[in-house]
Amino acid sequence: SIFDGVAGLLADTFGAPVIYTPQTGDPVTVQAILRHEPTEVVADDGRVTVIASPTLRVQRTVIANPLPGDRVALASNTNEGFVILNKVRPASPADDANWLCELAPDRSGGDG
Repeated sequence: SIFDGVAGLLADTFGAPVIYTPQTGDPVTVQAILRHEPTEVVADDGRVTVIASPTLRVQRTVIANPLPGDRVALASNTNEGFVILNKVRPASPADDANWLCELAPDRSGGDG
């Protein structure tokens, strides 16, 4: 697709190292965009929805299948971790399209 490579450029430009910890498996550090501000998402039917909770945008080529319960934290601040609540399927046809994951503060007391 003509969009291939765009998600990677966005992550490189606006992203930061994020520690991703799946429920099963070892933590990995990936380049992703973790936002605390509300963000808009366009649904398959064209409706715009605002997600007020923190979000994570990560390429599906970097994390193939983020799941609810997986944990993330900025590598620069592992004291403030988040848990994935759900994910939105990428609308882009690009091979490297971003997952958009809705997050909640991680209250488990562990590092990200």
